[in-house]
Amino acid sequence: MPLPEKTYDRLHSLQKRWGLTQEDVYYAIENGLLRVCVWMPLRYMERGVFEDKKFLYIEYEHKEGFIRLRPEDFHHICSTGCAELRIFGSVRQKAHILRIAYEPPQPAVIVHIHDLVVLRQDQLEFEQAYGIAAARAICPKQEKIDQQEFSVSANYHHLTLNGEEYHLGDVQASIVQQLHDAYQSRNQWVHGKTLLSGAHSKALRLRDVFKSKSDWNKIVASNRRGYYRLNLHEQEAIAA
Repeated sequence: MPLPEKTYDRLHSLQKRWGLTQEDVYYAIENGLLRVCVWMPLRYMERGVFEDKKFLYIEYEHKEGFIRLRPEDFHHICSTGCAELRIFGSVRQKAHILRIAYEPPQPAVIVHIHDLVVLRQDQLEFEQAYGIAAARAICPKQEKIDQQEFSVSANYHHLTLNGEEYHLGDVQASIVQQLHDAYQSRNQWVHGKTLLSGAHSKALRLRDVFKSKSDWNKIVASNRRGYYRLNLHEQEAIAA
């Protein structure tokens, strides 16, 4: 029995489907041409609209499910790989804003670039509006990246790269997740101190974290100046 039609797709899948470069897809999102969503865990939300840069409250509601990401927030995530957000757009009513209520106290939602999806309806509208054929060939650079067979589990403790499997500890997994976020952003290189701090590690050097992995340089590449990136084919350079 065939699987039911998907109600959403992730960015990397659509990038392949459309044969577009990462920068083309990111440009479309940043400029409001393509809408993206993220899953919102249960939160108390304030629905309203912005007028003259002021938030005008409409109603209070509980929300769990997909919620739209604003283009300006996507731009920030592109630069850093993730962001803590409290303000989103409504899926049902595009002019409405949904803001995480401050009472009761609730944490912001941490959004990673790999969390983002495009709902089926938004995908079809984008394809129709810009005449994008769904069966375009994969661009050569993306095909080269895909051939590396990189995949990770949801918690990053299990990683497969070029047919080799790796099992990672908590700190190692955190570092790989940071590097994966960076790889999908516009700043693929991350300083080792930043990675160690983000993983709450007391190690002084990144290689100390991976001392149990003699072949860790197959996973992580270094520029020998203190910066590291995921050891995949480097994405096309993008000017800041």
